[in-house]
Amino acid sequence: MSNTLKKTTEKKILLIVATLSYFISFLQADNNILIYNAYGNDKKIIIEGRMVDKKDYKSASKDDNLLHNIWRKMKQLSNDEIKNREIIAKINNIRYTTNGDEEGYFEFDIQTDYKLKRGYTPLTLQIDENPKILNTHATIITDKAIGIISDFDDTVIISNVANKLKLANNLLLKNHKQREVIPTMVERFRKILAQNSPTTPTTLFFVTGSPKQLFNSIERFLNYHKFPKHILITKQLHGYDNDPLFDQFEYKIQKIEELFGLYPNMQWIMFGDSGEKDREVYEYLSKKYPLKVQSYYIRDVHSGKIEKIKGKQ
Repeated sequence: MSNTLKKTTEKKILLIVATLSYFISFLQADNNILIYNAYGNDKKIIIEGRMVDKKDYKSASKDDNLLHNIWRKMKQLSNDEIKNREIIAKINNIRYTTNGDEEGYFEFDIQTDYKLKRGYTPLTLQIDENPKILNTHATIITDKAIGIISDFDDTVIISNVANKLKLANNLLLKNHKQREVIPTMVERFRKILAQNSPTTPTTLFFVTGSPKQLFNSIERFLNYHKFPKHILITKQLHGYDNDPLFDQFEYKIQKIEELFGLYPNMQWIMFGDSGEKDREVYEYLSKKYPLKVQSYYIRDVHSGKIEKIKGKQ
């Protein structure tokens, strides 16, 4: 990269930061709940989310310019947390409560005394003393099935994680409709999931090192490119139960082993890239759990070639 290009990119990043700082005080919104995911088995449900003052903004377009994207990104990242409040979940008319932390993040780890049915179980979430109710669902998987665990950056989307200037340009200066998808990934996932029964709920899990602040941006990209129904697990960098900041190996091992424990009857196919620690993570897991890891794929970030590696069975 030339010095001129580097300086231009750095100026763009500084412009974003300055714009965010200047306009942040003019934004207003109503209290709301961001739901990140809700999934489990017949005896356990995990629900993660955040209580925030949510901002509304204009939908993205492929034709949006730099300033449009800066303004939208600002509003996406500027939600004000609702601190230390109780939040209520109701499942099958049974009430569960937990408290959010200083950043508004909350997590339910619900153990039930009755068997939940496979599929998509309805649930509601409500902040204490707030009349607004969020209707959503939990994905309940009890099947003996094929599951997919996939990274996000440079595995299904071009992010250039290894080049921090290119990463910042992709992340901050482009909207989800302007980002580049990795060819064949949607088709690959659909083909694998088709091996399961048509009545099996989704078994596609994205486990990414991206922070929860980028959850909605990632979801919009995945939905825009028509990826199959999925569960997105992101990294929590703030609050009382934060994930490792820099250790991608530890973070991904922890999250994937939790999935292995939650779904003991599933076999897994995993997708990653050569940019960070995916190869090392998947190699470690395939040796430790030879009967759970069917195979894994690694995309070379330089050539774009996707290599299939058999699990040790």
